[in-house]
Amino acid sequence: ARANAWMRRYLGILRRSRSQHLARSLWQVVLLAATTLAASCSLGFTRTACGQILVGSCASRGHLRPVKNVRHRRGWRMKVCGIGLAELADVAPGPPLSSSGLQSRIGLRMPLPKRVALQLEGSASSPQILEASLCNVKGKCLMIEILGVSADALVELQEIDAKGDNITWCVCSSTLMTLPEGACVSLRDITPCSEAPSTATGADGMKNLKMQSSEADPGSVVYNGVGGLQLEGYPRDVDGISCTFTVWCCTGASGSCTVVEDGEDSDALVCEFGPDCIKEGLKGMLPGETRRFWIPAEIEDRRFGRPPPDRYLPGGNVVVDLTLQSITREAVFAYAMSPEATKFSQERQSMPGNVLVRAMGVGIQLFLIAWCFQQQRQQAGDTFGGLM
Repeated sequence: ARANAWMRRYLGILRRSRSQHLARSLWQVVLLAATTLAASCSLGFTRTACGQILVGSCASRGHLRPVKNVRHRRGWRMKVCGIGLAELADVAPGPPLSSSGLQSRIGLRMPLPKRVALQLEGSASSPQILEASLCNVKGKCLMIEILGVSADALVELQEIDAKGDNITWCVCSSTLMTLPEGACVSLRDITPCSEAPSTATGADGMKNLKMQSSEADPGSVVYNGVGGLQLEGYPRDVDGISCTFTVWCCTGASGSCTVVEDGEDSDALVCEFGPDCIKEGLKGMLPGETRRFWIPAEIEDRRFGRPPPDRYLPGGNVVVDLTLQSITREAVFAYAMSPEATKFSQERQSMPGNVLVRAMGVGIQLFLIAWCFQQQRQQAGDTFGGLM
């Protein structure tokens, strides 16, 4: 009887030991399969300046159609920012510019408009619009420079009618075929202020205003490769973009803005835009679309499409007019960092704080391995003691 009881006890312990061993073997098989699958998917990694790691696999690439540049809907300046007719009332809500109003500004020592919109008289449904910089004002004459065209785009205008809001300017001299002499236009001030207008959307610190719509097709909802869904026509965190931009610096008590940079970037990365309002705004833009973003002074991350220290926005209150020209899918996996950016990244990785974080991570991993080994030894000892 004692031998039979000991035998039954031994068989029960053996069954439990075999079931535990089988469970551990199954977990090892699952982990091995997951590791093999991850290795076969050729995971790509890119580290941003803020330490965020973006991951994407080959399986998530290639299913999004390439997005090319889309022609501007309203004939604004090519290769540079533009404003569509539908958004002109939001961007320039004030009355048309007049010579008396400009002279009043000069007399009060107020800043003159830095950028103006020329609306040519024509069809009421779709009149042509151009954008220009105001160069000089003399009485009822002023000199402007049309943007987005070849050099020598200076145009002289003279006011011929100023009745109420129907203020008309006539082209006196011009070298542009699209703006011949004798053409009549109206002028509007499109210079931004440090405070976003009421027509801007977004929460505080995330204000933006659509300046130019796009006719691009947003497509269907697809997996974005970084753990979410979105329309395939929009940029993602792992994508690159080609864009043109105008950066305004807002100074003074009046909040007036001046242009500090007009440029373009054909290799910008969405994940390297520091201000959230620009990054999140880009992920909702289509090629050919232009938006104006207001960046408050308290925003510390000023990266602008490139890993540091390649490009930053200036400090203080900043307004950015950005036009999305095209999208390059999965650009972060093929991006070549500049020598300066590589050196900066290596210096950040060697900082004591980052070294301590990595050391803590390794220590936690070693602790878990040691704990698992100790659990295995304890189970083996209990099994052996039960058999004895």
